[in-house]
Amino acid sequence: MHHALLLPVLVASALPGEFEREIAAVPTFATSSEAWQHALAVAARLRVARALEQPAARRASAAAWAAVRSRFPLERALASEAAFRAAEQLRILEADAAALRELEFARVESPDPDLRAKAALECAHIERRRRNGERALDLYLALSADSTAPPRRRDEAALWVGKTYAQIGRFSDAARWLRHCAERASHALDRIRAFDEWCALYIGIDDLEAAAGVLATARASLAPLLLEETRLGTAVRDALDAMRSIAALERAVARRRAKAAAESPAPTRREPPRPVPAR
Repeated sequence: MHHALLLPVLVASALPGEFEREIAAVPTFATSSEAWQHALAVAARLRVARALEQPAARRASAAAWAAVRSRFPLERALASEAAFRAAEQLRILEADAAALRELEFARVESPDPDLRAKAALECAHIERRRRNGERALDLYLALSADSTAPPRRRDEAALWVGKTYAQIGRFSDAARWLRHCAERASHALDRIRAFDEWCALYIGIDDLEAAAGVLATARASLAPLLLEETRLGTAVRDALDAMRSIAALERAVARRRAKAAAESPAPTRREPPRPVPAR
């Protein structure tokens, strides 16, 4: 049997009991179009809900979208989009387990390469936040190598490979991946993001000379675009000037200088020579 037939059953059985009951309580509709319109209406109520009503309204929206996925799983495009929308609400509610299962459906079942890639990224982000670093890395690495994914999604995944390596203390691997992104990302703005993270990595391990070298390389490698009087040229200039690592490096250099000054011995005060009395 095709896994599309099995996955919704596995998802539903693994959901926390309370949310599973909320999905079951969603009205049943004869067609996916009707179910979709109902989910849209519930989502519209969320947008106007008062602050105290927001959590309940958000859960209702998540359940309505999850019901579309659960009841019409063979309509893969529609069911995957509904699953992704359910996961968005569940993630805000910090219902990570339920969000992951909706995202896994979209990651596996969606016929849209971009939606599959977005779902994979969100799965990895949740795993990383839950400190499941190895699982997050597996997802980021798989997406970075997925030839069916849009190039910018692959680049984003590769950037997160570097950032995740840095977070778990594998600094040489982090530097290798961030350099790869800075040199090879398909869009100039993604390259600047990678340069920023690469520089921040060196600041974090107190290699300020290497950090300064990264900033210089960023400017040099993007120099042709800096000269363009185009929308992209303007965006590149603004992004380079807004790199957070510039100010971070300045602060780190100032701290190093202050520390060196504090640790250096105070200069010995020399007494002026006494005058020799006249005879």
